[in-house]
Amino acid sequence: MTVLDAWLITLKDLRLLWRDQRTLAILILLPLIFITILGTTTGQLFALRERAKKVKVGVVNLDPGEMSQKILSEVELLEALEMEEFPDPTSARKKMEQGEFDVTVVIGPQYSARVGELRLGDLKATKGRLKDGLLGLDVVVESSPYFANAKEVLEKLVYGFAYQTFVLEILDNERPTWLLDIKRAAVKIDKEADEAAAHVDSAVSELTQIAKQSPEIRSPVDSSNFVYQIIVPSYTVMFVFFIIILMARSMIEERDLGTLSRLRMSPVTQSATIIGKTVPFLIVSVVQTLLLFLAGKLFFNMSWGVQPWALLPVILCTSLAAVGLGLLVATTARTDAQVSAYGNFLVLTMAGISGCLMPRQWQPEIMQKVGLITPHAWSLVAYDQLLTKQYPQLDTVAQSCLMLLAFAALFFALGWWRFKSLQ
Repeated sequence: MTVLDAWLITLKDLRLLWRDQRTLAILILLPLIFITILGTTTGQLFALRERAKKVKVGVVNLDPGEMSQKILSEVELLEALEMEEFPDPTSARKKMEQGEFDVTVVIGPQYSARVGELRLGDLKATKGRLKDGLLGLDVVVESSPYFANAKEVLEKLVYGFAYQTFVLEILDNERPTWLLDIKRAAVKIDKEADEAAAHVDSAVSELTQIAKQSPEIRSPVDSSNFVYQIIVPSYTVMFVFFIIILMARSMIEERDLGTLSRLRMSPVTQSATIIGKTVPFLIVSVVQTLLLFLAGKLFFNMSWGVQPWALLPVILCTSLAAVGLGLLVATTARTDAQVSAYGNFLVLTMAGISGCLMPRQWQPEIMQKVGLITPHAWSLVAYDQLLTKQYPQLDTVAQSCLMLLAFAALFFALGWWRFKSLQ
């Protein structure tokens, strides 16, 4: 009779939930609104087809010679950098302090002269004119405190470009014949490279013919909509756990109306009562997730990954953890106000820690580890594998599902134990 009793209670609660269609609609529409707004405003941070954010560089060139222009010409070719020239270091530093660009390169007036003084031995000598790197060439790289790493990278780049430009000058000044030998060797290398390229073209042609006869293999992720591969699962997980507030309020309302007391006086077992009270919300949670993923597919061209079937166990395990937490909150809170306080605190805090509000990849490593104390994080780990990877690690997905089931079991056990106090 326990199964039949639980089924009857489930049907009764499903009918009650269906009557409150506005609340059910909010469970779908609210996350969709969040996903749409965030996808629109942050899409450029993710979408690979958009131009990546460039590092802005202020340049002060005080050198009258042509060697400094050679460096700037090389730097200018880098698409990752955006250059802006200034007449003097002071004006550049003022702009940098205001955050208008990130790094400043100052080429001093002695640069060309110092390059002209270089000898072949300086390239290898540990105590030669190049022992101080750019400083020895009268070049300084500065940055704001927020871009110290960018400064270090740019120093290496500028030094590399400078080295590339002045090595030939040194060889030209000291041994013209060496330069001729190098040019001859370069011509020989180019010829050999052309021959190798011809072989490569032939191999590519053969591979192309083979590929045409094979099934087309494409990446599951549309790079232009990558933002939704992150945002849809993140906010779906967060709003799935909002079910705990709805669930707790429903149980407290039935307690206040005396429905739970009447069930206790009936021959219905506690197991049937708890199962009958939780299954409707489990169904609502699963349907909510499926609808949000369907909306992501239809409205945002979101991909379901290379193995869409693997999403189903993750969806189910996440919903079980959410419903288990809902049972625990329902048996802990005494009033509707406490439900709101406990529920909102848990939902928002766990969402923030786990990476629902910010992609886990953007969090510090320690926060990524701390986030694993929440079921949300394990759900996000599984979704990340399935939705953003061409070769998802199913063992990681399975581990995440097991952890979600462990959370669900813990929450259900505590809620089961406290259920008698719900009077």
